[in-house]
Amino acid sequence: MKLSLIYLIVLFSQIIFSQQIIKGIIVDKSTQLPIPFVSVGILGKPFGTVCDDEGFFEFTVNNIQKNDSMKFSSIGYQTQAILVFDYFKLANKKIILFQSATQLDEIVVNSKKIKYKTLGTTKYTTINCTGFSDVGGNWKGSEAAILIKNTKNILIESFGFYVIQNKYKDSLLFRLMFYEKIKNDWVGSTFLKKPIIFKLGIKQGEFILPLKDYNIKTNNDFFISLECLMDEMEITKFCYSSSISTSSYYKVKAFSKWHNTGGTRSGGGGADFNVKVSY
Repeated sequence: MKLSLIYLIVLFSQIIFSQQIIKGIIVDKSTQLPIPFVSVGILGKPFGTVCDDEGFFEFTVNNIQKNDSMKFSSIGYQTQAILVFDYFKLANKKIILFQSATQLDEIVVNSKKIKYKTLGTTKYTTINCTGFSDVGGNWKGSEAAILIKNTKNILIESFGFYVIQNKYKDSLLFRLMFYEKIKNDWVGSTFLKKPIIFKLGIKQGEFILPLKDYNIKTNNDFFISLECLMDEMEITKFCYSSSISTSSYYKVKAFSKWHNTGGTRSGGGGADFNVKVSY
């Protein structure tokens, strides 16, 4: 009984609170202007969100411990991290990000004959619908990805997927991500040099997003990922084509863990994503 009591005291001493709302603003160090659509979350846990277009964020956390860290990440900026305990000590709840010294690759015009190919899904399974996962009724920051096999030095020309239904009245906001493949066919770091954020307003049908101006190149296997930037994305209101046989990779928040269901996820399989490439 005495040992149990000591255990409980140690356990609760590690917990800051059972539930709390975390909110603040993220700004650029040089301009002091808000940075839109920064990924914010608790490292390794399903708590987080994405900033709105004015740099503000707000999300609810549960059972956060003293050694838990908040992470802030945006393409073109240095990633920042801070202990949650220290964040609550900040008077203005303002996070400052520094621009990273990344240089965009030159667009090289090749004189030899260019070939085109579609990688990923070449035929949409329009009777099988899938969507995003949520935590506590908040979908913002949820991602769905598939692995693309590639053996050539390619330039990604466009991204495509098929909307089966969209019952939302306003345009929907998404972020397209490309990630490296690391060992054991797992999701690594992004190789994008600038963010790809787009709006979708179609109610049904194929959506094609031109990407040539982003100059995205790779000669390895990679992941295509679609990230939800909306507070709500109910699968009964919005879903897209998927294939049961395709392995599904997903995560519920920006810095939570990736999961792989091997094409058996309830409500669908891997998304029917594709890219048109040139080489």
